[in-house]
Amino acid sequence: MAPPASGATAALARFVAQRRGSLPAEVLPTVKLHILDTLGCQVAFARLPWSRAVWRYAAEAGTAGPATISYYGAPAPVETAAFANAAFAHGFEMDDTEMRSASHPGAVVVPAALAAAQRHGSSGAELVAAVAVGYEVMVRVALSAVGMMRRGFHTTAVAGPFGAAAAAAALWSLDEARTAHALGIAASHASGITEHSVSGGSVKRVHAGIAARSGIESVRLARAGVTAPEGALDGRRGLLQAVADDPGMPASGLGKDFELLTTGLKPYCCCAAQHTVIDAVARLQHQHPRLTPAAVRRIRVLQNDREVDAVGLVTEPADITSAQFSAAFGIALRLVRNANGFGDYMNARLDDPELLAIARRVTYERAPASSPLPGEGPCQVSIELDDGSVLAAEVRSARGTVASPMSESDVITKFRGLAGEPLGEERADRVAEMVMNLERLPDSNRLARHLVARSEDAPSPSAVDL
Repeated sequence: MAPPASGATAALARFVAQRRGSLPAEVLPTVKLHILDTLGCQVAFARLPWSRAVWRYAAEAGTAGPATISYYGAPAPVETAAFANAAFAHGFEMDDTEMRSASHPGAVVVPAALAAAQRHGSSGAELVAAVAVGYEVMVRVALSAVGMMRRGFHTTAVAGPFGAAAAAAALWSLDEARTAHALGIAASHASGITEHSVSGGSVKRVHAGIAARSGIESVRLARAGVTAPEGALDGRRGLLQAVADDPGMPASGLGKDFELLTTGLKPYCCCAAQHTVIDAVARLQHQHPRLTPAAVRRIRVLQNDREVDAVGLVTEPADITSAQFSAAFGIALRLVRNANGFGDYMNARLDDPELLAIARRVTYERAPASSPLPGEGPCQVSIELDDGSVLAAEVRSARGTVASPMSESDVITKFRGLAGEPLGEERADRVAEMVMNLERLPDSNRLARHLVARSEDAPSPSAVDL
């Protein structure tokens, strides 16, 4: 089976084949932090209503296989475990984010890689290298078609199958030819829309799961002999042309510039497009004690088109998904509850009059397209108080982004906050220790077996009320 002779698909396949067993020293610490962060989201969000629906779906498909469905502890086929665990990880808007492409690589790549690693008992070092490869391929595809967002595509869903396929191909030692075909097949899986940010629905929660499963299926199909067109990615009718008017070159700087290092982590449990806004409001709260909910007359937010379209369209959310894509609601939580974490969104009443009173005072404006604000999801926030004074703040890059990174201690603290309750503090600490020393773990199954509920009371499929 000859590989495609040239083009982006061939270049990415060559990178996967060459990098499957090696990783630059400067990349290793970052990969491990992203794995830990993703696993924290995965086990914490596995209990949410839509995740319980995913668990029921997975259980009905059959609980037998080499991989493990996190929290519930059920064995499953690789594709099923990857689907469920990725859906869990992406289940509540706290997974990592590459801001330029608005993609969430961790939620797709980490679950797919761990499920694939379980199939052959891959070592922790092999798992880490595969995750890094998956990030590179997924983010590069996402960056090459950033214009897809203007058409309503969800970047994570479209680019995700490539990251999952790359990680699985690396772990299963596909040769360059079959890796190229797997990535080409992934192009036929790429899909997903963003209407959820306007009119709600829980399907967005499973986009990462669909992408993770599709990537592994692409690898299996390539191993079985299915072939892909040479230009599946960058051909005249390839994916990049289909979803974007101005596609880039995903292989530019490949092997030298690691896009994983541009991917940030999220301290807040909502769409990353509003994180700078929350940071700005938090800064003003800290600087001006007189800034209380009762004192607010109106709030003005200025952001670029992409961020306005992502989080500036909803004032009174219809469901919890649209609440997490509403900067107005996020501002209200910050001012009223002083927090935007997992529990704050889970416990918030969408009809809370105190929250809605603040949200209704938020006005969104677009920065001129000819002179956009600089930064990663940047914003300018001004708050007029009832005494006529105006408080203003500008934030160019949110906490957790590359420009303002979370420390290793911050990431471990976030993980413990998410995983401590579902796993139990002792097991959560053990998982953190394993991940931070993953390159020395002889078998990835040891890690997967620790991602299980601390007690026997995890609901069975029949107990899930849909």
